[in-house]
This record gives sequence, structure tokens and C-alpha cells, in this order.
Amino acid sequence: MTFKTLATASIAFAMFAGSAFAQQAPAGTPPFTSADEQAMYESNREIMTGFFADETMTTLKSDEEVAATFSAMDAESQAGMKAACERAAENRGSYGTVTVALCDSVMKM
Repeated sequence: MTFKTLATASIAFAMFAGSAFAQQAPAGTPPFTSADEQAMYESNREIMTGFFADETMTTLKSDEEVAATFSAMDAESQAGMKAACERAAENRGSYGTVTVALCDSVMKM
């Protein structure tokens, strides 16, 4: 009897507590591969949003739109974006595929 009670309590706890551990990032926040990638997006949020087709910043615009967005930036913002992408290139394993693709495009400009 005690085993059944403990088993039932454990299952109930797992069902209710499990959802607390599976919290998702707030809407509009891209999934980050590392703290480095998150810092890149947070410190350049105003600049970075122009490169994405959605508010979640998970879908890049076309190559032509990325180039146009980069060209429209002032020289200081362009330099900041390139510097951030250089840091990403030095540690590619810490950045997701979307960030790597964006930085590959930026570094070609």
C-alpha cells in the first residue's frame, strides 16, 4: 500500500512540476545556443532586428534584404556588427545556425 501511495505521489509531482522546468523563452526572444550568443543579441538588439523576417528573430531575411539592411546602417553600427560576428566566428560552436548564417553574410560585405 505504501509503495502505491509513493508511486502515485511521485507521478503526480512529476506531472505538475515538469511543466515548471519546461518554461520557454518569452515571445520575441530567439533560442540561444550559449550565453555568448545571448549577449550578442541583447547588446545589439536594435541593430539585429532589421535582419530578421519575424519578431522571434529566428528567420533571416533574404540575402538581398540582409545586404540592404547592413548598407543602411551607419559606419559605427556596421563596425559593431562586424566585430560581434568576428567574435562569433572565433567560437562558432557557441552560436546557432541562424546567427552563423547572418554573420557569414555580414562578413562578406
